[in-house]
Amino acid sequence: MAHSIDIISKIKKIRKKGVSLREISRKLNIPESTVRYWCKGLKLSKTAKAKLEKITRDPYYGRRKENIEKQIKAKNDKITRLLNEGFDEISDLTKNELFLVGTALYWAEGFKKDTQVGFANSDYKMINIFIKWLKVCCGINKTDLLPRVTVNISHMHRINEIQNYWSVKTGIAQNQFRKPFYQNVKWQKLYKNENEYFGVLRIKVRRSIDLLRKIHGWIAGLSSKC
Repeated sequence: MAHSIDIISKIKKIRKKGVSLREISRKLNIPESTVRYWCKGLKLSKTAKAKLEKITRDPYYGRRKENIEKQIKAKNDKITRLLNEGFDEISDLTKNELFLVGTALYWAEGFKKDTQVGFANSDYKMINIFIKWLKVCCGINKTDLLPRVTVNISHMHRINEIQNYWSVKTGIAQNQFRKPFYQNVKWQKLYKNENEYFGVLRIKVRRSIDLLRKIHGWIAGLSSKC
């Protein structure tokens, strides 16, 4: 740890300005442990102490920002990679696979205590899987579907826009939509962009009591195989 008096003096002079040990080490190309040794017991002004305290609290001081940005990028890259890997691992569904997927979906979200087959969700992609399942595996056409939108009453003025949204997303004609249901309750949650709210779409199937009973059997059969 042999250093000239000039270097030691320079270390202390910089430190008194409220510069961190790491920054001094980087500027003078001296190990941080050496800088810490020569600054031990050094009296600092209130201004210098305040500056160092600010540095300690600053998450972006020095290379911290660079490191944080690298960590964020690494995390985002990993998320993207895993999403792409997951997407590629799902191949085109066979009819039997769609049958099982639809049965499990109905088990989770379908109307089971009713006299008609029914399903409700706010995710149009899930709704479309249900519709495809009905057509491919149950022989039900879209013309046999009875869609109904459920929205909070505060969005009554948007009902045409909302029904059109669901009609476009599902391919079901608007004249098939039944009278919307309005939830007359005050929201506790505030949405940043209320125009992105489209409520829930409930779909029932005409004259489907027999199909509903069979679906109960499919669910029971699926449950027994797990």
